Amino acid sequence: ATRVPVSLAVVGYAALAALLALPGWRWVRAGGHRRESDTDAGDVPGARWLLPVAAVVGGVLGWVHGDSVVLTVVYVVVSVLLLILCAVDLDVHRLPDALTGPTFLIALTGLTGVAVVEGDWLSWRRALLAALVLGALYLVLVLIGGGSGMGVGDAKLAPSLGLLLGHLTWGAVLVATMATFLLGGLAALWLVLARGASRSTHLAFGPAMVAGTLGALVLPWIHW
Repeated sequence: ATRVPVSLAVVGYAALAALLALPGWRWVRAGGHRRESDTDAGDVPGARWLLPVAAVVGGVLGWVHGDSVVLTVVYVVVSVLLLILCAVDLDVHRLPDALTGPTFLIALTGLTGVAVVEGDWLSWRRALLAALVLGALYLVLVLIGGGSGMGVGDAKLAPSLGLLLGHLTWGAVLVATMATFLLGGLAALWLVLARGASRSTHLAFGPAMVAGTLGALVLPWIHW
């Protein structure tokens, strides 16, 4: 008897995610994310995957976390921003401050609202600590790993991911981080084997970070 309302909620969250992603998709398709120095980036990407992927992610988040409307809305909004960041990173290998900064502020404000509404300040404090830990980890990796493919933008994105993951569990932080580096390694291997990439080839690491995080959000049973 409860199946229909849940299904309708899933459709609603999917539609919300697609609607939120629409301006970002138009922005990327129009090349609004590019700088004058991006003359060697080639044609502006169509990013046709952005809307359907956003809809799927939104729907799954609604299915998994639908018991908490406020939390689900926060997850959906931030996830859409993360997907837009992926589209930009895949095109110009850069995560712009114009998106990473607002993503963090929206995530922090949203999770603070969740804590106020639900009274779960323990998860909120864990989220803040996880944001600090992930931010510090990526900053250290950027500073010491010249050939790692990571950039300052990745370190700026990390605290937003830490907020989302830490609000779940420390297990989510660990699993998502492990998945991120596994996916990044596989992507680097594919570039080497399929495109003859070298150590100097720049890898868009943002999509691996986002994929690891979204995987932990939509598959909460893979961590503890």
